[in-house]
Amino acid sequence: MTTSAAAEREIAFLHRLDGVRGEAVMVGTTAERMRQASFLDGRERFWSSETLQPLHLRHRSKQAASRFIFHVGFCGSTLLARLLDDGNCTLALKEPQCLADIASQREALRSGSAAAPLPAAIDHALDWLGACAWEGGVVVVKPTNWVNLIVADLCAPDRPVRAVFVSMERRAYLGAIFRGGRARIEFCMRLAGEVASLSASFHDLLASAIRSIADPLDQAARACAVLHAQQEALFDSAITANRWPADVKVSFADLLSDREAVLARVSRVLDLPPRHRDAAVPAIPHHAKDPSAGFAPEERAVEDAAIEAHHGARFDAALEWLERAGGSL
Repeated sequence: MTTSAAAEREIAFLHRLDGVRGEAVMVGTTAERMRQASFLDGRERFWSSETLQPLHLRHRSKQAASRFIFHVGFCGSTLLARLLDDGNCTLALKEPQCLADIASQREALRSGSAAAPLPAAIDHALDWLGACAWEGGVVVVKPTNWVNLIVADLCAPDRPVRAVFVSMERRAYLGAIFRGGRARIEFCMRLAGEVASLSASFHDLLASAIRSIADPLDQAARACAVLHAQQEALFDSAITANRWPADVKVSFADLLSDREAVLARVSRVLDLPPRHRDAAVPAIPHHAKDPSAGFAPEERAVEDAAIEAHHGARFDAALEWLERAGGSL
């Protein structure tokens, strides 16, 4: 099958998974439509047909997706996924909703009260995601950072997984969140609450962040600083459990300053096909999250300067508080 034919072949894609009710939403799509979509979480329609089906769990197979880009959010992971997707051998699946569904249902799936146990739900989803690759190609999955709630399960040492973990300097992370406005701040506050539920120490640190100051924006800055630290702690735990080397970590600053070096390293870590590793690094004329829009670094610099003027002191205070309260985790 030629590359163009493979890109246009009909694919049965697992879009939604309800492990509690035992249902799945399957959609008909193509690799090209998924490649062009900013995200595969339903914010934009990337499918031509849709059916609700009973959830018939599949066993873990050799085709299961096993290459991942985990990230703390707003740190260049979408850009990295687009750069890795060469339109030939590597297909990057950006934020498939089925994994976010599993992460949201994790407690019910773990409790045994659902139609599917957590490991079986993960196996089922990864099997369908891996099936999107055509012969000789591979799939790279870039989940939403909501999926960090189950990163330990996805990266369990008994799974044949390869992964990279993208993060950024903590102060820049706060700036990126506040630059996104109320919706992004609220999303991060919700995620911080979910991450805090993973351990007593996480819960106590987030509760302390909220109690430590009365102003809502100051609370948000401290909670988001905690979120960054705790996501990095989840990554470090997965890396340690698998005895992975330090080069599985990717920084946003390095991605911006030396794309070629970062892509070469990530391609090696993820064991991507040689045809991709030898390919030229594409230019980035568009916004990573919205290919229809241009990206102007000078405009981003103006936005960042405005955020710094309004919130810089708040960020400093949040980071100083976290250092005193136990930001090293």
